[in-house]
Formats: sequence, C-alpha cells, structure tokens
Amino acid sequence: MIPLMLLCMIADPWADASPAVEYGPGAGYGQSYYPDNVLGPPDSTATPTFPSFGENNLLTLGTDGWVVLEFTDNSIINGSGADFTVFENVMETGSGYFQECAFVEVSQDGEYWIQFPWNATTLEGLAGVMPTTGEDPTNPAISGGDQFNLDDVGLDLIRFVRLTDCGDAVADGGLFDLDAVAAVNWIEGSTSNPLPLSITSPFSSSFTVNSTETGILFCYTIDGRIANQWSVSGQPVTLNASNLPAGVLFFVLNESSFSAVKLLL
Repeated sequence: MIPLMLLCMIADPWADASPAVEYGPGAGYGQSYYPDNVLGPPDSTATPTFPSFGENNLLTLGTDGWVVLEFTDNSIINGSGADFTVFENVMETGSGYFQECAFVEVSQDGEYWIQFPWNATTLEGLAGVMPTTGEDPTNPAISGGDQFNLDDVGLDLIRFVRLTDCGDAVADGGLFDLDAVAAVNWIEGSTSNPLPLSITSPFSSSFTVNSTETGILFCYTIDGRIANQWSVSGQPVTLNASNLPAGVLFFVLNESSFSAVKLLL
C-alpha cells in the first residue's frame, strides 16, 4: 500500500541533493568537494571554540552567492518548535561570536520561495549566527546552529532550502560557509512523486477538491492510517471534512499521484 511506502521507507533527516548553486565574488573554498560537503549531517567534530574546517566539510558561497538543498527521501514538516537547523562554522571568540550570515528561503516545489523574516541588527532570522556544538544535530536543545520554524512562513511542509550570502545587506564577519541542513520535524516521502499536500486539521465542515483526474481520493494520517476516501470525477467537488481527525493529513489520488489534487480550504 502507498502509505507504507511513503511513511516507512528508509530515510534520514539530512539534505540529499543540491540541484542548483551560484557563486559570488570570494567563493572557491570547497567547490571541488561540492555537493558532498553540504549534504548529509554536519561536522560531528565541531565545537563552538573549534568550528568545522576543511573544504570537505564546508562550501563558501561568496558575496551574494546562493545554494539550494533538496530533501528527496523525506520532507520537513511544521511540527512542535523548530523544524530544521542550518549549520555554519560560527566561532565563539570569548567576547561574542564570529558570524558570517545567510538569508534562508524555503519551498515546497523548488520554484516558489518564501524567505524567513530577518533583522540586520539582531541577526534574528538569519543562518550563520550560532555555533555548532557537535551534539545531536536533530535536537535543537543541544545541537547549536540556527533553527527555523515553518510557522514563521506559513507553510506545513517543504522539501527545498535556499541559502544566500547576505552580502552588504548585513554587517557580519565575511562570507557564509555552509556545513549542512538538518531536519528536526520530518516525514519520509517518495523521491518520484511531487510533494503530498499537507493540511492541518481541524477543517471547517467541508473543503473543495479540484482534480484533473477521476478516481479515489485517499486521506491518510501521518502514521499511514486511512482516515477517509472519496470518489472524484475530474471536476471540483465539495467534500465533508467533519469526521477527519486533528493533525497533519495527506491526500493521495488513486494511490499514485499527489500532483493532480489541490485543496482549497
């Protein structure tokens, strides 16, 4: 069954691919190791006073340079607290931190992006602000790095993160050096299908489905249980949502495609 494939396949919380990069002036460090040096977990040997180093661990973007990371076997979801963490080689200096910052944007499909709000004075909302501790990178309470909550951009689920060196927009220490991005709240997902649509319940009493196909629309809970199913005919249809459970739900058309369904709530 599709829910078992989607929710029980082997996956990990790290970025799996980097489909795009554009370097700015000053870049070069780590390019010969790209993309491997920005995929997978962050450097486990890094500490606040002895941060990650080496071109096999870091990628310098250059002034205004940017890189896109993609999660292919999992998706970051809007859960409790921080949803993902960005790791850079921030160093504790005794009087503060040596920081090289980047803007953070997220996307569900790699085409439409939303940037996290940021503050040039406090550096809130930017990556490259706090050092890595070397502890569990999926636990924001001990991992260090910079945490981001999808609540701040109004999204329930993403698969792409784009990091852009702040350039002259922020007074920091220099050029952003990416180590890794780790998911905190995530689910396993298919590499061959577009993103499932995730909706946070409770709904209103009904919702509308626009479908380009005919067949059966299945609704699954996050643990793979079928919550309900409906017949759709390729035309807009209003469905009863009063009996759906609270939580993150996933809608699959004919157990094979997410892309044909759009929910308008």
